[in-house]
Amino acid sequence: MPVNTLPINTSSVRLRHIVVEEAQRMMELNGEPSTRRWLPSHVYADLAEASARMQYLISCYSSPGDPRLGPYVLAVDHVATEALLGHVGFSPYYSEVEVSYAIAENSRGRGYGSEALLRGCQWASETFQLPSILAITETENEPSRRTLERAEFVHEKDILMQFQGREEKVSRYLWLASAEGAR
Repeated sequence: MPVNTLPINTSSVRLRHIVVEEAQRMMELNGEPSTRRWLPSHVYADLAEASARMQYLISCYSSPGDPRLGPYVLAVDHVATEALLGHVGFSPYYSEVEVSYAIAENSRGRGYGSEALLRGCQWASETFQLPSILAITETENEPSRRTLERAEFVHEKDILMQFQGREEKVSRYLWLASAEGAR
């Protein structure tokens, strides 16, 4: 069980557990054109699928309760308006933990994504004793790459691999907890 409590507020965003009552909003966010393009696995067919997926993700907070073993997804709210802006999620990826993230298209360009991503990684690292967190994005997804770099991820390499159901050239980034003191 996490030792660091949620919610966590930064100057602009709040990270917290998701709730099933937001399935409609999450479905809308995941249905935006950029999510359909870059993260098609996050798109829900209908409200029933969105609700079922949210219920599953909520159940993962306690079982397994660890992103090395199953998904751990946090909602990202705007502090001032309390509007749900997106998510930051942590999931097992072989022997690593991978982060995924999305922010509403009409809220991009204001630093919310990198702020949520950085604070989410700090929280996950502290809570689950993770020495590093992996991020993988399509190489041509320049906005995602800029967000990762602003959140202090370091580009490791570009590779060709199966990604989101198809072979793609992707960029692999790593966030290091040990670099925390140097930040």
